[in-house]
Amino acid sequence: MTEKPPSDPDMTFREVAAISDLKPSLVGSVVYTFFPVRRRVVMENLRQVFGDQLTEKEFRRLARCIYGHVATTIREYLTMMVSSERRIADRVDVVGVEHVLKAAEQGRGVLILTGHFGNWELSAVAAMLQFKQYRNRFHVIRKPLGLGMEGVVFGRFREAGLTVINRMNALATTLDVLEKNDVVIFIMDQHNVVGSKAIEVEFFGKVAGTNRSLAMVARQSGAPVIPAASYRKSDGRHVMEFHPPLEWIAAERPREELYLNTLAYNRVLEKFVLAHPDQWLWAHRRWKIGSNRPSKRRLRELKMGRR
Repeated sequence: MTEKPPSDPDMTFREVAAISDLKPSLVGSVVYTFFPVRRRVVMENLRQVFGDQLTEKEFRRLARCIYGHVATTIREYLTMMVSSERRIADRVDVVGVEHVLKAAEQGRGVLILTGHFGNWELSAVAAMLQFKQYRNRFHVIRKPLGLGMEGVVFGRFREAGLTVINRMNALATTLDVLEKNDVVIFIMDQHNVVGSKAIEVEFFGKVAGTNRSLAMVARQSGAPVIPAASYRKSDGRHVMEFHPPLEWIAAERPREELYLNTLAYNRVLEKFVLAHPDQWLWAHRRWKIGSNRPSKRRLRELKMGRR
């Protein structure tokens, strides 16, 4: 018999933030009003998540806070590039380190489930500095940056001990590093084209193209999955929080097993979003499935007469 995913995973989260308690900054209000980059996407995503739970005034208030968070994150990132490791570590409180260390005792490696929450660059660097024994044993799967930008953008991460697993042959490489009891980070809150690597899984009540690799690796390796997210506190300090590992959800059919566990991962990410709704990457088009809007490439093809 199939086990259904828990509606409330055994994790300790703060209560969902009240929108009325959020205070838009002057910079956030100015950017929202005069430099509304992807404002339409931001508002569409907010309405997908909150529906009729918020008034138009609350939607605009939240949006101004989101743009303020982005502006602050950019400033913090530029400062981080010239800051010492000690100064970076002093700005971030890392909570739940014991969950990662205990999971590593199993000897199967550790999988980190996370997304674009808070200032993920600053908090990730600070968190890795807490695990000196894992220097150069943290890995993340992503495409390399071109045009000489790899060192500029990724330099501080490499210095802190993070390495990149190229998407080509990523599964085999990931299993290899897990056998060495290393840590692999899966960023799961962005759209993936449904196909060999992604499946349709609900996210805030609407299907979204979601990478199934984490569930596949967890099933094959037996490595524990540790949820983690960062957020900025009202005093400007940051928190990177690791939670207890998620329980694997068994099912009779492999495809259903992948779906159920990936759904459970999305539900965890939903909780992270709601805990700090002003600190997620709302400008990303998370729900592309079912959209009738052609891509830019397809529009160019149509203009050239291609069908």
